Amino acid sequence: MAMQLDSCFGSFFLCIFCFAWFLTFPAEAAVRKYQFDIRVKNGSRLCHAKPIVTVNGRFPGPTIYAREGDRVLVKLTNYAKYNISIHWHGLKQFRNGWADGPAYITQCPIKTGHSYTYDFNVTGQRGTC
Repeated sequence: MAMQLDSCFGSFFLCIFCFAWFLTFPAEAAVRKYQFDIRVKNGSRLCHAKPIVTVNGRFPGPTIYAREGDRVLVKLTNYAKYNISIHWHGLKQFRNGWADGPAYITQCPIKTGHSYTYDFNVTGQRGTC
């Protein structure tokens, strides 16, 4: 009886150890891909029509979801009649600060009818922006 009890406790502790060991492995990083189509649409605020810049037809644009370690690819296609660049508020651009607008300061603007792919890793960052 004592032998069975020791074997049972041994198996239990082995299972707990294996479970804890598997928890130490980090979650696999994902590649998050987004397509942003920039267009100018007329929006109405306080009974006045005004042209606004939209992302995929929405203002404000879509939310980007990412986890620690993920790689984010945002392909931006400019359909607006003027040059565009994006400044990423709340995201640190480690090793690729040149891709963090404003135009002519850190990057060339994206011309009408052209595309640019923003490519960055989410490292050492948590929270929302």
